[in-house]
Amino acid sequence: MSALSFRPLGPDDFAPAREVADEWMGREVGLVMHRLFFDQLGSSGVWAEFDGDFCGFLLGLVSQREPDLAYIHFHVVDSSRRRQGIGAGLYREFGDRALERGCTRVRALAPLWNTQSIAFHEGLGFHGSEQPDFVGLGQDRVVFERLLPIEAAAR
Repeated sequence: MSALSFRPLGPDDFAPAREVADEWMGREVGLVMHRLFFDQLGSSGVWAEFDGDFCGFLLGLVSQREPDLAYIHFHVVDSSRRRQGIGAGLYREFGDRALERGCTRVRALAPLWNTQSIAFHEGLGFHGSEQPDFVGLGQDRVVFERLLPIEAAAR
């Protein structure tokens, strides 16, 4: 029987994640995937393995300004393993950990052009609104939010 498992990120996970991130995303991720998330915020992030093989990760944190808010910064799934529930599993695992830390809601972003990401978030029960210039001039985003927990069948 195949098994999907999760664990917190650690500093040693940066190199293998960095090695595959651009390929799995289909574009350069640049500093969006900063080492800081692995070294200093790793326990907030999630590492995924399928039958012991690395298949995805999520970078996230609990807001300092709004302690009831968990924020998903970035997630990546092996392109050969998409549509198998790994991305949703990463979100649920992160959400469950955030709930244990006192969070009641979770937020994530998607660029307007990324229709797959928008559909993914909507499929998990997120509600979004377009925010012009959200991450800089001409960098519009859909800002998604939902209450925790993220159920297995949010659709």
